[in-house]
Amino acid sequence: MKHLIETYTKYKAYQAGKAVFKIPAPYTSQECAKCDHTHPDNRRSQKLFVCGKCGNTDNADNNASLVIKKRAINLMLDTGTVLSDDGVLRTKSDSGRGGNRKTGESKARLAVSSEASKKKS
Repeated sequence: MKHLIETYTKYKAYQAGKAVFKIPAPYTSQECAKCDHTHPDNRRSQKLFVCGKCGNTDNADNNASLVIKKRAINLMLDTGTVLSDDGVLRTKSDSGRGGNRKTGESKARLAVSSEASKKKS
């Protein structure tokens, strides 16, 4: 039963020719969809979202859905993911805002490797 909803969603999306993205949910209810300001006070109630920075007011669930949508779009732009002509998601290594950018974890490993190499010399 583990991951049943995720598996079923992917199955139905595949049948419909749609893409599925896993987007991190933390702070989506506190982040403003207009200006990206994140603060617990932005969520005035279970129903109401009011941004303390730009004044954006919206239904809290609607605002969170817009934040998730924006994160999915940024994920696609950062990784260069595109929907090909045959309906399959592909990552183009030469495109996207990040191009061949290393992830934070990879950067950390490279930094540690560099320091270890310097110490050996």
